[in-house]
Amino acid sequence: MVQMTALYADLPSSDPKDDLFGHAPFAKSLAESIYSYQSTDGLVLALYGPWGSGKSTVLNYVGYYLDQIREENRPVVVTFNPWWFSGQENLARAFLGQLQVVLPSKNEHFKKLAEPLGHFAEGIGGLIDISGMTGGVPIAGKFGKFIQMVAKRKPKDVPALKSEISRILKEAGKRILIVVDDIDRLTPDETRQLFTVIKALADFPNVIYLLAFDRKVAAKAIKQQSGLPGKQYLEKIIQVPFELPPVDRFALRSALIERLNQILEGTPDGLFVQSYWTNVYYDGIDPLIQVPRDMVRFTNTLSVTYPAVRGEVNPVDFIALEAIRIFLPGLYDIIRTNPERFSGKSGEQGFEIERNEVEQFRQHWEKKIPKPLRVAMQALLELIFPRTGMIVHSSDDLAEWRKNLRVCHPDLFPIYFRFSIPFGAIRRSDMTALLNLAGTPAEFSDALVQAKEEKCPDGSSKARALLQRLMDHVEKNIPDAHICSVIQSLLDIGDVLIDPAEDRERGMFDFGIVSHTSRPAYHLLKRAEADNRACILELAIRSGNAVAVQSRLLKDLDEEIKEANVSGEAALLVTDEVEQLKLVWLDRVRMLSAEAGFPKHPELPRLLSAWSQWSNEAEVRTWCDRTLSSDKNLLRFLTVFLQYEHIHYMGDRAIRRQPRLDPTLLERYLNTAACADRLRELQRKDEVPADAQVAVSQYLKEFDMALDGENPNDTH
Repeated sequence: MVQMTALYADLPSSDPKDDLFGHAPFAKSLAESIYSYQSTDGLVLALYGPWGSGKSTVLNYVGYYLDQIREENRPVVVTFNPWWFSGQENLARAFLGQLQVVLPSKNEHFKKLAEPLGHFAEGIGGLIDISGMTGGVPIAGKFGKFIQMVAKRKPKDVPALKSEISRILKEAGKRILIVVDDIDRLTPDETRQLFTVIKALADFPNVIYLLAFDRKVAAKAIKQQSGLPGKQYLEKIIQVPFELPPVDRFALRSALIERLNQILEGTPDGLFVQSYWTNVYYDGIDPLIQVPRDMVRFTNTLSVTYPAVRGEVNPVDFIALEAIRIFLPGLYDIIRTNPERFSGKSGEQGFEIERNEVEQFRQHWEKKIPKPLRVAMQALLELIFPRTGMIVHSSDDLAEWRKNLRVCHPDLFPIYFRFSIPFGAIRRSDMTALLNLAGTPAEFSDALVQAKEEKCPDGSSKARALLQRLMDHVEKNIPDAHICSVIQSLLDIGDVLIDPAEDRERGMFDFGIVSHTSRPAYHLLKRAEADNRACILELAIRSGNAVAVQSRLLKDLDEEIKEANVSGEAALLVTDEVEQLKLVWLDRVRMLSAEAGFPKHPELPRLLSAWSQWSNEAEVRTWCDRTLSSDKNLLRFLTVFLQYEHIHYMGDRAIRRQPRLDPTLLERYLNTAACADRLRELQRKDEVPADAQVAVSQYLKEFDMALDGENPNDTH
C-alpha cells in the first residue's frame, strides 16, 4: 500500500511563532506604525505583493501584534473581505453594512454610528441588502428592526451625514483599523467600486485603512473598467504604500528541502546522486519557486504523485518534471507528447543534422516559456534530457541511464507521465554582522566556528544556515577588496564546521557542509581577476587547515576544466594552475597528516583518496602503515570509514540505518587480514571502546562474509 506524506493546507499563518518565511518582523513593524500614528486624520495604507507571497499572513500577524496592546489603547479592528460577497451591485453596500453591523458591537462609543451609517449607505449606495449580508438569516432584535426601518426612509443629505459621522468618530476618540484583503480577486468593476467607496470614506477621522492587494492586478482592473491610468488612480487614494518584502530565499529553500526529505523518505539507495540534484535544483527548479504558495503547491503535488512510482523512477528527474508540470504546463505537454524528441541518445542521425533539428524544435517549445525562465529551462532540459543538448552520447550512456532509472531512457519515459521547516532563526542582523567581518579573516572565521555550536529551530547548526545564506550575497554584497579574505577564511576553518551526524540527519537532499563551504569560495573566485585567481587559492591553501573543503573545490575546478574542454566555454582556471594547486594541497596534507587528530578527520576517506590520486598510493600506504600501527589510531580510522545505508524492507514501516564497512575498500591502505586479526585480539581483551564497537563488528562481519565467498552488498 502506498503511503503518502500529509498535505499542507494553503492557508495564511496567524501566529508569528509559526512564521516560516520571515514575515513576522515586517508585520510587527507595521503594527507599531499603526499604533503610534498620532494624527486624527484618516489614513489609507496599502500592502502590495503578488498572489501567494504572504499578504494575508502579514495581515494576520498585524492583528496578532495589535492584540498584545492593552485594550483601551489598541484600535478597533474591522475585517472586510470583499471576495466573500458575490455580485458587483452589492459590494459597496456590503462594505458599509459591515461597518454598520460591526462597529456598534465593538465599542460603546460607536453605538451612535448605527443610524447615520444606515442613512449614509442609503445616500451613496442604496439600501443595504441585509439578506445578502447575512446569507438570508434575518438579524434579530432591536437592531434588526432598526435596519428594516431604515429601508423605508428616504435618503438624506450625504454631506450632512458625513459630517455627523465624522463628529461621532472624533468625539469617540477611538481609532478604527479597517483591514481589506483579497482585493485582487475581484472583477474589474468590483475593484473600481471598492476603491470608489474607500476614496469617499478615506477622510473620516480616526479611521485607518490597511488594504492588501497585487498593485499590478488592481491597476490593470481599474484601467480596464474606467479607462483611467490605474497606477495614478491608486496613488491618489493610497497615502502610505508598502511593498511586501521578498520572501527570504534561504527560508524558502529550507522549507522546500525539509518537505522533499519527508516526501522522498524510503527512496531506494543509489538512485539519488548529490551532484546531479545540485545542478538540477539550482539550474532549473529554484527559479520556478518564488513565493510560499509555489512551495506548498509543488510539495503537495509531489506528496500525492511520487509514492505511486517510488523505486521506479529517478527521484531527481521526477521532481524536475513535476516542477515543469505545475509551473509550466505548456512545456510539460510538449515533453509528454514528444518522447522521441527528448528520450534516447543523440547522434543517431549525424551530429549536424540532429543539431539543426534540436535548434528548430527548441525554438518551438521556447515560445511556451516566459522569457525570464528560458535560459533556466534550457539548462534544466539539457540536464534531464541530454538529447536536447549538443553532446553526442553512446550506448554506454544509455545503459547507465537505464541503470539509474532516468527519464531520458526510452523504456522509462512513459512511467513518468502515467499520472502525475521551519527555517533557521537567522535574522537579517546576523547576516549583516557576518558580512561586516568579511574584511577580517580571523573574526569572520571565529564567527562561523562559534555559530557551529548554536542550533536553529530545525536542529541544524547556525553555521550551516549562515553559509547557505551567504550564497545570496556573494555576487554583490561582499566588496571586491574582501574576496581574498573570505576565501581564505572558508578554506581555513571549513573542516571545523563538519558534523557527520548533522549531515546524516539533514537527509540526502541537503548538499552537505563541505559543499556549503566550498560553493561561496568558488563563486567569489569567479569575481576575481582571471590572472589573480590561482594566487588567491594558493595563498588560502598554504595557510588554511580545511583540506577537505580545499580538495572539494579543487575537484570542482578540475571537473569544470574537463567540461570546458568539451563545451568550449571558459573555465575559472587552466589545467596547469589546478595541477600546481594540487601540489600545494599535497604539501599541506603531508604537514597536517603528522598531527594527532588527522586519523579521525571526518572526511578522511576522501582526503586519502585525493592524496592517492594526486600523489601516489605508495606514499599514502606508508603514512597508513606508520599511523595505524597504534591500536588507538586504527580504531579511529575504522570509525571514520564506517558508513550507514538507509534500508526500507517490504512490509516494514520503519527505515533502518544499516552500518557498512567493506574491507575491500581499505585494501590500498592496510593489510585487511592482519587488521582483522588485530581487531579480534582487541575484542578478546575487551579493549574496544564503545564508540568503535560498531565499526569493529561491521568490519569483521564483512571480512568474514568475503572469506566465505559472500557479497556484503547483497545481504546486510
